[in-house]
Amino acid sequence: PQEEEEELVDPLTTLREQCEQIEKCVKARERLELCNERVSSRSQTEEQCTEELFDFLHARDHCVS
Repeated sequence: PQEEEEELVDPLTTLREQCEQIEKCVKARERLELCNERVSSRSQTEEQCTEELFDFLHARDHCVS
């Protein structure tokens, strides 16, 4: 009989998921999602939500570190 291999989880992934729950990250994610909705609702726009994405990633990475 084969032993079941335990699925390994990257600790960085776990930390990122935990950090995404803090208030600063939640607010940054909300701004990113609003921007994405705005961009998706338009057929022609130059907006790309880059700043909102970087704000969210910065907040999350700051927490992780």
